[in-house]
Amino acid sequence: MSAPLDTPALRLNTRFATGIVLAGTLALAGCAQQRSAGYYDPPGASTITDAQYQGQAAGYRTVVHAPSQLQIELKPNQPARQQNAQAQAGQQSTEDGTAVPEGQAAPQPQPETASPGAQAIIPQAQTYQGTFPCFAAGLACEAQRVTLTLAPNGRWRSRTNYLDKQPQASAPVAEQGCWDATQERPPRVLLLDGSGNMRAELVMTANNVLRVRSVGGRTPNLNYNLTRQPDLDAIAELDKQAAPKCP
Repeated sequence: MSAPLDTPALRLNTRFATGIVLAGTLALAGCAQQRSAGYYDPPGASTITDAQYQGQAAGYRTVVHAPSQLQIELKPNQPARQQNAQAQAGQQSTEDGTAVPEGQAAPQPQPETASPGAQAIIPQAQTYQGTFPCFAAGLACEAQRVTLTLAPNGRWRSRTNYLDKQPQASAPVAEQGCWDATQERPPRVLLLDGSGNMRAELVMTANNVLRVRSVGGRTPNLNYNLTRQPDLDAIAELDKQAAPKCP
């Protein structure tokens, strides 16, 4: 038996083959390290997932999912608000039409305040009516029927019908003024004209009765009363006249 040949060419071929085997082994190991976990264990098939995947064409294009809710920042219209504020400022003026200077508020109208004494005994407008003689000597009449309406804001209106024996009665006379009440018991009702002069003095003897104490400075010898009426009489013929300025 002949001895195995050990030539330089044979040793070179053996080393070359061994190097190729090692290089292949290292390449396979590197590929195995680059694969992600579960690469060789894919999830099971899902009908819903596959349908969504095919419907979105995710196989050949990128799919971007929008957020579930849209958030829109709403800001007030600043120019419109500024224009409204300027328009309101331009409309401010006093009662006589004079423009209000910038930075100064327009004066507010003063509400009508009721007299404490008047509001205490007359919380709402009431109408009283009565018939009594003509107290003034210059009045050529048999009697006079007076309708008196008191308002809680301290104003009064009256209508006087003069009754006489003539076929044609005199035209009724309408008047208005201010009134107040005293705090005594029974309270006295003071009727003043537009100039502040005393016109009549009445005494509230009951909730629905006013007794005449004096008229024009004259005191009657007998008792005459004004009785409250179920219906309110506003004395509408005075609506076109200026209302008196009561304190």
